[in-house]
Amino acid sequence: MQIKFDFNKDKILLCIERLKQKLYTSGGRFLAWLKVKTVTVKPLFVEHKETIFKVSAPLLIIFAGLYSCSVMQRNITKNLSELFEIADNIREHYLGKPDYWGLYTDFAAKQHLVDAKFIKDNKIILNSGTEVFIGEGEKAEVLMPFSQNFDISIRGLNKAECIAYSEAKFSEERLLEIMRISIVNKTGNYIFEWGGIHPLPIQKYATKDFCQDSDNTLIWSIK
Repeated sequence: MQIKFDFNKDKILLCIERLKQKLYTSGGRFLAWLKVKTVTVKPLFVEHKETIFKVSAPLLIIFAGLYSCSVMQRNITKNLSELFEIADNIREHYLGKPDYWGLYTDFAAKQHLVDAKFIKDNKIILNSGTEVFIGEGEKAEVLMPFSQNFDISIRGLNKAECIAYSEAKFSEERLLEIMRISIVNKTGNYIFEWGGIHPLPIQKYATKDFCQDSDNTLIWSIK
């Protein structure tokens, strides 16, 4: 079956004209409605603006806080991935050697024991700009003969960063490479280790009382 269309010129022009009139009428009605609503809403806003601000301000703070935490968590996850990439570089370099004798930050950078992308001005820097230290303990001192593990650390963390770094979750394989995780600040040196008073893996909220408001150092001791 074939369907035939009547393409009468006069009818088409009439339809177009009617459509234009409807659009004009509808548009006029919409503008009039919008004008009424604007006039109505404006005094309402002025009258209750203090209440509106009181309600909206906490919501904005909450949303800003959630966004900030989300961004921080993503950055920390990326930093940890790069930090353990550096640790893997070092482990690979010392594979087959009896110990980590002589290892510390300056030596690792100058001897290019880690990927070149992390070496800047003889320092080891993550892509985020966070500096990493390698050696023994908080001061990343040179490792002595018979040292079977090395420390890799980040300094100057605030409380939120300290908690997020220390309580980060690792794969089972990665956990087996970690001997202990230490939090060092002006109040003390808090050690989390397998079977210790503060055990590994670190559970959620386990470090909130140990991380201080500022100047925390996180140390991962790697086998």
